[in-house]
Amino acid sequence: MENIYLFQKLFNTFSAGRTPGKEDLPAGKMYQILEDPFGLWCHFHAPKEEAVEEPNLYESLRGKTDKLVRDHWIYDHCSNPVVISGNDNEKFINTLQAMQDGAEGIIGGTLWDLRSEEGLYGGVNFLLKVNAGQSVFGAYHYKIVQLKRAGEMKEHYALQTTLLNKILTEIQGYDAGEALFIFKAKEQILTCARVMERAKNAATLYHSIRRGETVPEANKPPKGALSPWRIYANKYVFEKHDLVLIPHLNVTMREILRKNNINTYDDIVAAGFEKIKELLSDDTFPDNTPVLTYAHALAFVKNKPVLRAKGKFPPPTKKRNLYFDFEATETFQENNSSFIYLIGVWDKEENRFVPFIAREEKEEEIIFKQFANYVADCGPDVALYHWTEYEVKKMKALCNKYPNIKAELEHLVSVCLDLKIEVEKAFYLPSPSLSLKAAAPALGFNWRQKDCGAMDSMVYFTKWLNEGNEEALKKVLMYNEDDCVAMLKVELALRELQSRGEVLEVSELL
Repeated sequence: MENIYLFQKLFNTFSAGRTPGKEDLPAGKMYQILEDPFGLWCHFHAPKEEAVEEPNLYESLRGKTDKLVRDHWIYDHCSNPVVISGNDNEKFINTLQAMQDGAEGIIGGTLWDLRSEEGLYGGVNFLLKVNAGQSVFGAYHYKIVQLKRAGEMKEHYALQTTLLNKILTEIQGYDAGEALFIFKAKEQILTCARVMERAKNAATLYHSIRRGETVPEANKPPKGALSPWRIYANKYVFEKHDLVLIPHLNVTMREILRKNNINTYDDIVAAGFEKIKELLSDDTFPDNTPVLTYAHALAFVKNKPVLRAKGKFPPPTKKRNLYFDFEATETFQENNSSFIYLIGVWDKEENRFVPFIAREEKEEEIIFKQFANYVADCGPDVALYHWTEYEVKKMKALCNKYPNIKAELEHLVSVCLDLKIEVEKAFYLPSPSLSLKAAAPALGFNWRQKDCGAMDSMVYFTKWLNEGNEEALKKVLMYNEDDCVAMLKVELALRELQSRGEVLEVSELL
C-alpha cells in the first residue's frame, strides 16, 4: 500500500513545490542555445515592446505532419500507449502516474527536476517501457524514444535528449543509458554519457545568458535572430555597426579584432589597412582576409559598393534578358513528394512576369518544356540570369529524370549566367552576405510581402491546391516575381553606380 501514492511523492520531490519559471532550463532550448543565443538573450533582456511575432506557416504545417508521422510509428510499435494531457502540473503528475502504472508506452510525457541546479524540465515524444532493470516503479524502466523527420542526428537533438535522460534517471532511479532516435530512413542509438559534458556546458551557457553575464553575438542579418526577435536583432546589429556584418570574418577573426579595440566596421577603416593586415595575416586564415575585411568595412562606412576588379561588370547585354527563379516543394506533408512547382521569369524586354505552374509532380516535365519553349521563342541571343547555382544544378539533375527533354534542359543550362558570381567578381557590397535577401536591400530593393518567404510559399501553394484559394496563389506568385525582379534591380543599380563613378576602387585605398 505504501507505493500507491509513489507518483505523488515523486511529483512533490521533483517539482520542488513550484512550476517551471524563468530561472529554469527547458531542455528544448538546446537548439536556440546553439543556433540563436542572441535571440535567447533578447528574451530575457531586450525591451519587450521590440518583440514582433512572425508566424511561420511552414513550421506550423510541418509540426502537424511530424505529429502524424510520430503517432503512426508509436501505434505500430505499442498497442496501448497512454497519451498525456492537461496543464503543466497535470502533465507531469500524469506522466509519473502512467510510469507507476506500468504503461506500455507514454506519448507526450513531461519530465521535471526543478530541485536540480539547472532547474531542468521538458517534454518527450515517447517513453517506452523496458521490462528489465529495477527502477523505483518495479522490475522495469523507461527509455526515451525521439521521432524526427530529419535524416540524421543533430547536436541539439543529442543535447536535449541527454538532459531529459538525466531527469528520467533521477526520477526512476535507473539510468537507461541510451535513447532511441527514429529518423526518416533509419534508427540510431544515442549514448547519453558521451554528450553529457557538452549538454552541461550548454546548460551553463543558458544560465549565463539568462543572468546577463554573457551577451552573445547576433547572427548575420536578415536573420539576426529567430522570431520574435529577428527584426530587433537586425536593427541592433546595423545600429551598432557590428563586426558580424562583415562577410568572411569568422568568430576567431572577430575576437582578434575586438581584443585590439576594433569593435565596429568604422574601427576597421579607422585602424587602416596595414593594421588589419597585421592582425589578420594568420597562417590559418585565407590570404585575402585582410583585403576582404577592409574593403567590406569601407563599403559599409561609405554606404556604396567598392570595386573589386575592373572590367568584370556588367555582364554583356543580350537581345533578350530573362531573370528566373524556381520554387520547389519539400516533403513537409506526410505523403507529398518534392518537385519544382513554379518557374518564374521576369522578361526585361517585355517588362512582365511569366510564371509556369505545376500542380503535381507529373506536371513538372510539362512546365520545363513550356519554359524551354519560351526561351527558344526569345531567339538565339538570350541570357538566363539566376542567383546561386541551385537552378542550374536542378536542371542538370532533371536531364536524367526527363530524358525526353534533355536537349531542351541542356540548352537552358548553356545560356544561364549566375548573377551572384558576376557581382562577387566585381564588387564588395555594403551587405552582410551575398545572399539575394541581403544584397538587394543594400542596393534599395525590398520584397513587397512580409509574410511570405520561400518556406511559407510552399504552404500557400498547398493551400491553393487543396482549397482553390486564389489569394494564396497570388502570394506565391508575388514572392517569386520579387525574387526575379530583385536580380534585375541589383544589376541595374550596380550598372548605374558604376556609370556615374560612384563606386570606390579598392586598389587606390590599400
